[in-house]
Amino acid sequence: MPEDIVDGPDPAPESQGEPQGESQAEAAGEPVETPAQSVTADDSKPEIHEISCSNCGAPLAYMEGEAVITCEYCGTTTMLAGYDNIVTVESHFLLPPKVGRDEAIGIASGWLKKGFYKSKDLPNKVTWRKTEARVLPYWIVRCTGNTRWSGMQKRTKTVGSGKNKATKEFWEPVSGRITEDYTWPVYAREDTSEFWGIRNIEPGKQCVFPDWGKFIFRFGGSKRAPNKNLLEGKMDFSIDELKKANMHEHIINGQIIQDRAESSARNRIIELHQAQAESKATKVTDIDTTIDVQGVDLVYLPIWELVYSFSGKDYNVLVDASRQEVLSGEAPVGKWAKATILDIIFLLIAAVFAAIGATSDGGAAWPWIGAGVFGGSAIAYSVWTATMKE
Repeated sequence: MPEDIVDGPDPAPESQGEPQGESQAEAAGEPVETPAQSVTADDSKPEIHEISCSNCGAPLAYMEGEAVITCEYCGTTTMLAGYDNIVTVESHFLLPPKVGRDEAIGIASGWLKKGFYKSKDLPNKVTWRKTEARVLPYWIVRCTGNTRWSGMQKRTKTVGSGKNKATKEFWEPVSGRITEDYTWPVYAREDTSEFWGIRNIEPGKQCVFPDWGKFIFRFGGSKRAPNKNLLEGKMDFSIDELKKANMHEHIINGQIIQDRAESSARNRIIELHQAQAESKATKVTDIDTTIDVQGVDLVYLPIWELVYSFSGKDYNVLVDASRQEVLSGEAPVGKWAKATILDIIFLLIAAVFAAIGATSDGGAAWPWIGAGVFGGSAIAYSVWTATMKE
C-alpha cells in the first residue's frame, strides 16, 4: 500500500512590490532559462539548467539534453523546441495510476502462472528483487498508414505424368494494400534501453520473451505487441492524481520534441508496412506508403518496473499501472512445456518410422527399431521430467 503522501514545498511566493532588475519576459510571466550549473566539479557529469514554470512560476530543473519538462507543482509541461523557442504543451495527458507496488506484483504474479509455457506454481518460487515506479513520457502520434505494394510470388506446379512427371517453378504477380489506424507511441527520450522494456510496447515489437535455457526445440511462447490505443482512458494531466499514488516524484522528463516524434512514427510505420508486404510476397518490386497524421499528443504512462529472481537468474516484467496489465515480460519455460514439445516431436518421428516399416516390402527391421528408439525416448524423457526440480 502506498505510504502517506508528503507534498513538496510550495513554490516561492511572489515578491512584494515592484520587480527589480527583471527582464520583460520575466515580467510577462514567460519561462526564462538561467545559466547552467554543474552538478559537481566533475566536468563529465551533465549540467543542470533551470527555467521558471510559465503557469505557477516554480523553478524547473532539468538535465542537459532534456527538452520536455513537467512541473512537479502544477503539472504544466514546457517544451524547449529550439533556441529561444520555449512553448507550453497544450495536448498533455495522463493515464491515471491505479495500482501500487503490491498490486503490481500481484498482476505480474498472475501473468507468470498463465499460459502453456509457464509453470503454474512459478509465482511461489520467485523472489521479487526490484520494484521501481516510473512515470514515462510518450508522444502519441494519431495517424493512418496507407500502403500499396506489388511484387512476385514464387510458385510450383507439377507437369507431365509417369516418368515425365516433373515439378517446375514459376513466378506469379501479386499485389495488395495495407491500411491501418495507429496511435503510435514514441518514447520521448533518446535512450530506449535506460529502462527495461520501453521499446517493446511499439506495435509489432516482441514483448514476451520465453527463456528456454539449453532446450533446443524452441517453438512458440513469444508474443508481439498489438496495435494498442495508448490514449484510451486518458485524462488531462494532473499532478494531484500522481500524488494520490505517490508517483509524483517519479516523473521522467523527455528529450525528444514533438516534430522529431512525428518523424520517428512515420519512419517506423513505413518499416512495419514494408515488413508486412515482404511477408506476403517472395519479392516486393514496388511499394508506396503515405502517412496521414491527425495529431500528436503527449501522454505520461505510469509503470512499475519489476525484477524477479528464479533459479539464480533475473527476469524483468513491465506492468502498466493504469490498465493494470503486463506490457512486457520475461519468463522461464516450464519443464512440462518442454517435455510436451519434445514428446510430440519424438512421437511424430516414431510414427514416420512405423509407417515406413508397415509399407516396406522387404520387411526391414530398421524402421521398427527407429520407431522404438524415438517412442521409448519420449516416454523416458517424460519420466525423467517428473523427477526434475523446476
